Amino acid sequence: MKNLQKYGKTILIFLGILLVFSLILTIFNMTHILFTKGTDTFIFIGMIVTLFFIGFSWGRHAEKKGYLEGLKIGFCLIFLLFFINLIFWRTGFSLERIIYYVVLILSSTLGSMLGINKKS
Repeated sequence: MKNLQKYGKTILIFLGILLVFSLILTIFNMTHILFTKGTDTFIFIGMIVTLFFIGFSWGRHAEKKGYLEGLKIGFCLIFLLFFINLIFWRTGFSLERIIYYVVLILSSTLGSMLGINKKS
């Protein structure tokens, strides 16, 4: 039950960050500060940073094998992203999407590996 609460809290934080980040990028796009190509790049970088810090916080609380914690939370969040993309935008599998998701999973794994080394 404790792990389920931990996953739920992380997913809610992730969705909150995703919502705020999307709102900020939408405002930038509407005011013509950024254009579509710039927005896609900032979304990608923002997702990498977000998953890195989520993996980092999971790694700090892990007892051992931080890379497994990063892989677990990375796969959970990527599954959630894939599910959201499948429902709202009906995007399927493509090589570009698979590489995108693999980079995000690697980001959370790297964050948790660094997080386990920075335990207090």
